[in-house]
Amino acid sequence: MKKIILLFLCFCFVYPVCVKAATSKSGIVVTRKNHKKNTGKTELALPKVRPESFHIPDVQKVVSDKGIEAWLIEEKSTPVISVSVLFKGGKASDPERLTGLSVLAMSLMDEGSGRYSAEEFSEILSEKAIGLSFSAGSDALYAGMETLRKNKEDAFDLFRLALTSPRFDRKAIRRMKEQMYASIQARKGNPDAVAAERWAKLVYKDHPYGRMIPTKQTIRAITRANLRRVVKDRIAKDNMIIGVAGNISAEELKPLLDKTFAKLPEKSRIKEVPSFTPELSDRIDVLSMDVPQSAVIFGHKGIARNDPDFYAAMLLNYSFGGGSFAARLFNEVREKKGLAYSISTGLTVNQTAPMITGSVGSDNAKLADAIKIIQQEWVKMAQEGPTEQELNDAKTYVTGSFPLAFSSSAGMASFLAGMQYYDLGIDYLKNYNNLINGVTLEQAKETAARLFLPDSLFFVVVGKPANL
Repeated sequence: MKKIILLFLCFCFVYPVCVKAATSKSGIVVTRKNHKKNTGKTELALPKVRPESFHIPDVQKVVSDKGIEAWLIEEKSTPVISVSVLFKGGKASDPERLTGLSVLAMSLMDEGSGRYSAEEFSEILSEKAIGLSFSAGSDALYAGMETLRKNKEDAFDLFRLALTSPRFDRKAIRRMKEQMYASIQARKGNPDAVAAERWAKLVYKDHPYGRMIPTKQTIRAITRANLRRVVKDRIAKDNMIIGVAGNISAEELKPLLDKTFAKLPEKSRIKEVPSFTPELSDRIDVLSMDVPQSAVIFGHKGIARNDPDFYAAMLLNYSFGGGSFAARLFNEVREKKGLAYSISTGLTVNQTAPMITGSVGSDNAKLADAIKIIQQEWVKMAQEGPTEQELNDAKTYVTGSFPLAFSSSAGMASFLAGMQYYDLGIDYLKNYNNLINGVTLEQAKETAARLFLPDSLFFVVVGKPANL
C-alpha cells in the first residue's frame, strides 16, 4: 500500500471505467418515447441524493519531547491508527555482491523480535489485530503499522521491538532464502520479468539501478551479520520520515513517538547512490524467447519530481499512456488496430534517474506494427503536444481521483510520508488541485517537447517477434 500511495503522489491515476454509447448499425442512435398508461397508482419516487464535497484533511506537524517529528492527520471517525515510516537507502544502496540484502532484511523484520520467536510474535500480533509490514524499494526502506485505537500502546511497543530488535533467526533466514531462490528461478520463465531485468542492465549498465535484481549467488552470500548491519546503518533517526493517520491526537502521539523511535541510532550510514542520466538511442533490442506473446519495455529519461514542469508531465502521461482506456496509445494500438493485449506508460520518479517508461504485450506476429504506431505517436506528442480537450480531461480525472488517496488511514499515513520524502510542503494537500489546474496548454506543449524524445526511444523486446 505504501508504494502505491508514493506513486499516487506522482501520478494520482487509477484505471477508469469506459462506457460506450450503443448505436444502431447505421450509426444513428434511436430513441423511443416512453408512453405510460395512467393506472391510477402512485409511483414511488427515489429520494434525492445530495453529493458530498471532499474535505481536504488538515495536516499537523507533531514534535515529541525528545525531538521525534511526524506529520499527522487526525481522523476521529475511525477506530484505526496507521503509521508509515520511510528510511532512506533502499536496494540501490546494497553492496553489489550482496544484491537482495535489503529485500531479505525487510522480509525478516517481523519474523520474531526481542524475546519473542517468530511464532510467538505472530500470535501476539494476531490476537491484538495489529498489522506490521516491511518492504524495500529502490531508494528507501518502508515500515508500516496499523492497529485499533484500543490497542495502540501494545501496537507501538511491538513496532518498536520489530525496528530495534529483529532476531534474524537462522531458521527464518533459511526459509526466506528458499522463497527467494524459488522466485529467482520462476523469473527465468517469465518474459515480463526477463524484459525488466534486461532493461535494467542495458539502460543503467554499471549504475546501482542496473543491479538490484538478486541472484542465487548474492542471496547465498548474505549472512546474519549483513542483515544486522542493514538495521544498524539505515534504521536511524536522521534517516527517518514518519506519517501517522487515524484516531489519535497530537498530544497522544508525542509520547508514543518517543517510546517507539527515541532509542534508534542517531546517525545512519548509507551508501550514496550517484545521479545518472541514461544515454539511449532510438533502437530495438530483441532477446529471443520461445513464447507466443512478446513482452516489451520502452522509454527514456524523464523529468524529475522537483521539476517545475512535473505536473504538466503528469497530465501528459495520463493523456498519452497512463490513463488506460482514455489514453492515446490504448486507442491507437489496441482499440483501433487490435495490436496489443495491454499497453501503458508511467513516470518513474526515483531520486537520481527519473524516467518515462511504458510496456506492451502483443502477439509476435503483430508486435512490429504495434511498435511502429508507438513510435509515430511519440513523435506526434513531441511535436504537437496534447489537445485542449485531452488536457482538460486529464485535469478532471487527476483532480477527481485525488480523494482516493484518503480512503484509508494506511493510505493517508503513507501519503504523509511521501509528502515529506519529496519535500512537497505541509500545505501540499490544499495546493494540489491548483498545481494541476494551473497547467496551461502552452506549458503542456512545451513540456511535451521536453518529455517525449523520439531519438532516444529505446525498446527491449523478449519473445519471437516477426519482422524485428
